Amino acid sequence: MTTLSMADRMRRAQFLGREFLTWLLVRSAQNDQVFRLSDGREVEVFFERALTLEGENPAREMSTIRVEDPTDSEEVRLALSLGKKVGRARVKMVFQGREYEFVVDSTLALKSVRFPETPLAVDPLEVLADKADAARELEDVLHDLFIAFVRMRLDPERWTVELDEVTAWVGGGS
Repeated sequence: MTTLSMADRMRRAQFLGREFLTWLLVRSAQNDQVFRLSDGREVEVFFERALTLEGENPAREMSTIRVEDPTDSEEVRLALSLGKKVGRARVKMVFQGREYEFVVDSTLALKSVRFPETPLAVDPLEVLADKADAARELEDVLHDLFIAFVRMRLDPERWTVELDEVTAWVGGGS
């Protein structure tokens, strides 16, 4: 029996990250950017300026689209209709009045994170603690969204309905 390395397992699971980001993009467009977390709290998710779409072979089938609002782009819808999925996106997230901006890729790695403004603290340890709390909150919210997606993805009936809605949106529906 062959044992897969961690890198191989990550590569095999990357499709799930692309599906999640694509779902998040489409749902963001359909739900006026508002998502309800499992505990009832709401988070707003906005896709901004740059979006990388990947086909089955990302090394050969990749395109980056730079538009103000990717959820309102015919070019994005066309790429999705050709089977591409979101591989990397610039996102703004508003949660409980705090605004985060970041880049996320299909491994769900966060890059170029801009945390919410915090009151000016005199103590450098307070500043560090505030940043750590903000990072934890961002990861928790993204995790909750991903878990909601995976639960739906594993339910064949819900996933079929979801795919129909995504397909309708890509085709130009609402």
